[in-house]
Amino acid sequence: MVIVLLLLILLGAAWFGWKGRVVVPADRVGIVTRQYGPTHPDTAFKQINPATARGVYARTLLPGGFHWLTPVLHTVEYVPRVHVPAGMVGLVSATEGRTRTGGRTLGRHVECNSFQDGQAFLLGGGEQGVQVTTLTGGQSYYVNTRLFSVEMVPRTYVPPGTVGLVQAREGAVRPPDQRFGRHVECNSFQDGQAFLSGGGEQGKQLAILGGGTYYDINPELFDVVTVDNVDSAAASREGLTEAHLREIAINEGYTGVVVTLDGAEPLDDAAGAVASRVAKHSSFRLPWVFLASGGQRGIQEETLGQGTTYALNPWFVRVMLIPTRVLILTWHNKEDSEADNYDADLGQIVVNVQGFDLAVTLSQNLQIPPHVASQLVSQFGNERTSGLGGLVDDRAPMKRFVRDVLGATVAGYFAEIAMTSSVLDFLASYQDVRKELTDRLLHSLEGWQLGMLGTVLGRFTPTDPVLHERLKEKFFEEMRGESLGVSLENARLEDLIDEYRARQESRRVALELKAEVELMGPDNVSMIRIVREFAKFDVPEYIGGGDISALVQALPMSTMQDLLTRLRDLRRDQQITSGPTRPELTKDEADTIDGDIDPDPSTAAQT
Repeated sequence: MVIVLLLLILLGAAWFGWKGRVVVPADRVGIVTRQYGPTHPDTAFKQINPATARGVYARTLLPGGFHWLTPVLHTVEYVPRVHVPAGMVGLVSATEGRTRTGGRTLGRHVECNSFQDGQAFLLGGGEQGVQVTTLTGGQSYYVNTRLFSVEMVPRTYVPPGTVGLVQAREGAVRPPDQRFGRHVECNSFQDGQAFLSGGGEQGKQLAILGGGTYYDINPELFDVVTVDNVDSAAASREGLTEAHLREIAINEGYTGVVVTLDGAEPLDDAAGAVASRVAKHSSFRLPWVFLASGGQRGIQEETLGQGTTYALNPWFVRVMLIPTRVLILTWHNKEDSEADNYDADLGQIVVNVQGFDLAVTLSQNLQIPPHVASQLVSQFGNERTSGLGGLVDDRAPMKRFVRDVLGATVAGYFAEIAMTSSVLDFLASYQDVRKELTDRLLHSLEGWQLGMLGTVLGRFTPTDPVLHERLKEKFFEEMRGESLGVSLENARLEDLIDEYRARQESRRVALELKAEVELMGPDNVSMIRIVREFAKFDVPEYIGGGDISALVQALPMSTMQDLLTRLRDLRRDQQITSGPTRPELTKDEADTIDGDIDPDPSTAAQT
């Protein structure tokens, strides 16, 4: 009997031990419920308790090894472990815990191994409701699903080249005179508890989320505005668009004038006044540093350099592009396509002189240094009341500057000289007008320290056809006078050339004569020249009569007389020495010679 009893006890113990054995399958979590016994004394743990009281245990059973629970007293439910997919965030809600205080909507963070230690959560003061801490994606968690529910929400993604704006839904209430919540370091809003513990305030945040990155942000704590959701009702009510969320790129040939929408009150509200520089805010990328250093609201002296991209908070700054390249401004009749040009308000210049309209074109090269751009925007910028910033390609300040400074100077100068000049004097003084106009423009820009590179003034053209024809006639007469003057000067030069040529010829003849005289003697040279002159006479080939008188009658009388005079003088002086003196012929010798003379008149004439 004793042996049977012992066997029954052993069988009962084996059955009891076997029934109490618990093996949790892989990828499962064991949730233990006690069926009988006293409840937990703390009323905060009515359904789930951190101890071994009746009800659901906060502690779970994990896979691997054996667990033993009292049979009948405990039951175990096997549930799948929680897997948070990649690209998602696990938003956790606690069904048991302390009641939240202070109007908070999120349960505070408790160290509980990412909600896998329910007992530590409850004993550590974990609160009911949505938790401030989230579960990272791409992992699995052994979570007590009776204590925690997990909702999968997408990670926050900010596309490249854009920024994400953050607005806190939880935190302290900011002062009414403060535009933004105070800045708290919280790992780009991924550490919600650090944000709340550090005194983070509700509303718009100064820090932004950079583009091209995913963020594990609790959507119950922060609203993030990106280009993907900017068209939603809440964002559109504020006037935000995709353009506001783009990174600000300052192209070559431009500078970015910064207008801060928050900061200390400006010390000087006068036109042209700008706020002084503030250090160490990384070109307005760290607005909380700017504000902490006493940065003033409004137009800043510091500008954004060209060729750089800036990720800036459009709730905090507005950037206006001002050209620093060389601008060519022209005064002429504008086409519709030129309405947006900086010189759109500079029309054709028409000067009325003595009742006649004279049109002229003007071109002015201008360059604005970056340090002048802020002052220009301050004096000629728009009065904007919008609380939004971002990149603003507003050409109004430059157009006003060109119109009110350069345009007014040019118009005033031509109006002044038109009252004191006649049409002809006005047209004749073109060079003086161009120089005086350049000086006026330089004077008007002295206070701006601008680079004025050149002024090109076109020709004045009459708009009246009658005056135009009169001026053309005057021009043709002037051209004709100039042509006659040139002809007269050419004739004078030709006379002078002829005079020099005559002198040259005289010197040449004199030299030749001198050489002949030295060689043959003056009388021989004289006789040779007389004979040469005689050979040039134009005489008839035949002279009737057979005597010398006919030949004499054929020669010009003045030349013959001169020839005879020279011969008589030579004979008188007996100066010819070209050969020996011949003896006087007798009468018979003379008759013989006369008989040898050719009776042919033509031959005699040639002789």
